[in-house]
Amino acid sequence: MKPSRRTAGSTALLLACALGTAACDSDPAPAPPPASSSAPAAPRTTTTFTTDRPLGADALDRAAEQLRHRAELLGLADPEVTAADGTLVLSVTGPVDGDRIAALTHRPVLELRPVLAAGASGAAPADGATGDVPAQWKDRFAALDCGTDPATSAPAAPTTPAAEAVACGSTDPSGVRWKFLLGPAALQGSDVAGSTAEFDQNGAGWQVQLHFTTAGGAAFADLTGRIAVLQDPANQLAVLVDGAVVSHPYVSQAITGGQAVISGSFSKEEAQELAAQLATPALPADLRPSDTTATSAP
Repeated sequence: MKPSRRTAGSTALLLACALGTAACDSDPAPAPPPASSSAPAAPRTTTTFTTDRPLGADALDRAAEQLRHRAELLGLADPEVTAADGTLVLSVTGPVDGDRIAALTHRPVLELRPVLAAGASGAAPADGATGDVPAQWKDRFAALDCGTDPATSAPAAPTTPAAEAVACGSTDPSGVRWKFLLGPAALQGSDVAGSTAEFDQNGAGWQVQLHFTTAGGAAFADLTGRIAVLQDPANQLAVLVDGAVVSHPYVSQAITGGQAVISGSFSKEEAQELAAQLATPALPADLRPSDTTATSAP
């Protein structure tokens, strides 16, 4: 913790006394007057969250702690959560926009899948995909149009974790958006024990650090070890969030230690949001905001 102004000033004074007694002959400067107790209270934003079925006391208390922790990880100031009559009420300092409130209850679907094939969206089949596209996937993979704008491109078909899937990726610096054929999900959100948003000083920007459960760490080491010896693009690991590939790094060796990093040109707010959502999976699935008001703190 950083020292307060009073502590830092005292340290500087002691150093001056050690260097020469002349600096200590005069009386110390008077302390600044205390802050006025009549200063206006900071405004707060209060949001009420409800579920389709009222929660029992124990479930409500657990959800309250999860919601408070998620708000804290999202960077919302001074979160306080009260539970009463089957609802949760969150109060934070300052304004909060609707997207941030929605992020408080969103449950992202995280999957880690091996890449089977990859290609530029919109490219002719002859220019085609690298990797192995089985016959039963050729038409679906060729028809997937990711475009260059995620807002206007056709979505991939719904997936199930145990089956292969096609998915769109991000747009690279040259303006090409990639599409992928992926193997079954090897890890999911339930394999994550915790996550944090961190800034990489080496140029990768904001990232999300994943900490796997014991079983998840073992599965991750097995997956990375298997694909590390394969040819491109089968040595890539796709990280999907809500069905979209946010990163697909190459793997050169088995990764042990139970941790992984998601990088994908995140802003600070985006990294905080994803880390908060993955770190707090226990919120009720039907929890949703019902009312938001701006108030003055007591």
